Amino acid sequence: MVHLVFGNQSSEIKKVIKNIAKQNLPERDDMNFVRYDGNNVLIQEIIDDANYVPLGYDHKVVAVDNCYFLMKPKPRNKIEGDQDYKVLISYLKNPNPDCDLILTVPTSAIDSSLEIIKIIKETGKVTEIKDPDVKEWNQYVKLTVNEYIKKNPNCRIDSDAVMELTDRTSGDIPLLRNSLIKLFLYTDHVRYEDVILMVTRPLEDNAFQIFNFLLNNEKEKAVGLFRDLQVSNVEPVTLISMLGNQFRLLSQVVFLAKKNYTNDEIAMELNIKPIRVQILKRQTYTMSENAIHQTLDDLFNLDLQIKSGLVDRFYAFELFLLNFKRD
Repeated sequence: MVHLVFGNQSSEIKKVIKNIAKQNLPERDDMNFVRYDGNNVLIQEIIDDANYVPLGYDHKVVAVDNCYFLMKPKPRNKIEGDQDYKVLISYLKNPNPDCDLILTVPTSAIDSSLEIIKIIKETGKVTEIKDPDVKEWNQYVKLTVNEYIKKNPNCRIDSDAVMELTDRTSGDIPLLRNSLIKLFLYTDHVRYEDVILMVTRPLEDNAFQIFNFLLNNEKEKAVGLFRDLQVSNVEPVTLISMLGNQFRLLSQVVFLAKKNYTNDEIAMELNIKPIRVQILKRQTYTMSENAIHQTLDDLFNLDLQIKSGLVDRFYAFELFLLNFKRD
């Protein structure tokens, strides 16, 4: 069977993959369970593997992480020109019955209009890992904290510390669990200031802040925040990807606004909240459309240069921030 698993919760995606493998593989090893990174391996090579079951094995699982080609919008990728999606479509119509092919996408924004996704919905299984809403996340954090304290009765955490922890983990289950462990290793009585000290804000928030600094022509603040993130071992390529997503989204909002889409229509088309559309539309007045496209090209080239080892990643990204232009 072919599975499509997508969502922002990477730990939950891993659980789904693990459960599929557990159901179909009595004993798992490197021969009957294979994992690929869709960013780096061509889909035709993956399909070749899915069609082959080693001698002595009844079943096989092939899991493909980071299927960028199913995202909306689809990010640029150095292997895109060599991809043969016809091979994948042909396989989806006649999959190997002795193999579970699992395609995963690390975002909730997939392109449902793609033929690939339509075929999987008809013949395979689609699993969406939904993010908890604010109310659900508040309840989940309280439940998780209470369970931890029950198991560790000597531990305490103040209510304002729980509120700050809820905000800083922002729907990220692994981050919440790891943060609790780190906090209670630091102290038996967790206070608000301990959370401020020990739990960093979500990387997405920091990337969005850099995005805002650039649009507001506050390059020095953008560089300052980037240097702070270096202390936390944040890689420039990660920030490049996140900034690329922000500028692509800005470009799409500009495009749809020119077609006289309303804010609600844009929000529905791009699967974002209307308030996000309003914020982005205000930002379009500070940056020209040509500059947005040029920035996306610059980010793509910078990512390629870093991954090719042609430039120092920290120096090159800082130079990008300093040379950023809004027009």
